[in-house]
Amino acid sequence: MKLTMFSLTTKPTVLAGLCAMMALLLGPGPGACQAQTATVNLPTGVQEVLKLSRAGISDDVILAHIKGARATYNLTVDEIVYLNGQGVSQLAIKALMTGDATPVATTPAPARVPSPSNVMPPAPAYTPPPAPMPQPVAPPAAEPAVSLTTFQSQLSPYGAWVQVPGYGLCWQPTVAVADPMWRPYFNQGHWVYTDAGWSWESGYPWGSVAFHYGRWCRASLGWVWVPGYDWAPAWVSWRHSEGYCGWAPLPPAAVFRAGVGLTFGGRVAVDVDFGLGVDAFVFVGNDHFWEHELHRFSVPHERTVVLFGGSRIMNGYRMDHGRFVVEGLGRDHIALVTHREIKVVESIHGSHDRGRIEPEHRAVRDDRHDHR
Repeated sequence: MKLTMFSLTTKPTVLAGLCAMMALLLGPGPGACQAQTATVNLPTGVQEVLKLSRAGISDDVILAHIKGARATYNLTVDEIVYLNGQGVSQLAIKALMTGDATPVATTPAPARVPSPSNVMPPAPAYTPPPAPMPQPVAPPAAEPAVSLTTFQSQLSPYGAWVQVPGYGLCWQPTVAVADPMWRPYFNQGHWVYTDAGWSWESGYPWGSVAFHYGRWCRASLGWVWVPGYDWAPAWVSWRHSEGYCGWAPLPPAAVFRAGVGLTFGGRVAVDVDFGLGVDAFVFVGNDHFWEHELHRFSVPHERTVVLFGGSRIMNGYRMDHGRFVVEGLGRDHIALVTHREIKVVESIHGSHDRGRIEPEHRAVRDDRHDHR
């Protein structure tokens, strides 16, 4: 049977014709275009991609169909998991969400040249006996993975572990008890721009744990740290107001999922407010963003209320090769409003179990481009 190649469109009649053709070729079975009831309410364009995938259509054709449709979809976590379970490729899911339908180039395997049937195969070559195998060498010990035990051993000297309703075992630094005005990502530290985005460089000996893992919440006894096991340069939400920048610690309800990113309320979180009110935020003038003692330049509460009401969210979260990146207000924006050239500092991912590494020990790249 001779098949005539044609381009896919989003018209239902063409898709119906494609399904009929595939049914004739493949017959009934998993590859046929059969009506199935979706367990989630998918948009029409996503349902079309699901039908093509079930029909066994190649990724190149599916990606061309998505590119031609010129539509993107804000898929929920449940929808992503459902499509993946139905056999839709990660490339197709990514293209549905971002509009990037560029296929991954692959190198074809070299063609195998058959040997003439009338040629006698050569005699097998002499194979010497194998040399004695060397004694195996034990691999170097891997760095210990983060766990509640490692957190307890490193944080206990600097605070107390307490039970917090709704969150379980949490840690409260001694400084938070001694100073009622203390707050995370604000006292005794400053911001640096890294290859993973904006990172909080803490002056506390426990800062490499509590400001790069877990979340913070304000309980009845004050600010407490809720353990978490994914690393980020800073777990914060950013806001921009004319002449000012503000930020707040992310709450425990902001959940990180590997391969998906940051989620809130069951959906992928981009520029959402995470339910954070004005009391969670601090604001400083743009000219004080680089200070190492930010508490001296914070805006009073009355002014914070006004700035918060007129501000907009600029979180700038993204995933880069499996790593969570926090662009926040953006490198170029901060360079513009603070009149300062910003160099990129190499982030130290998960360095808490090796002790705190001072900024001057890090490699610095002079990269003028914003990675947003």
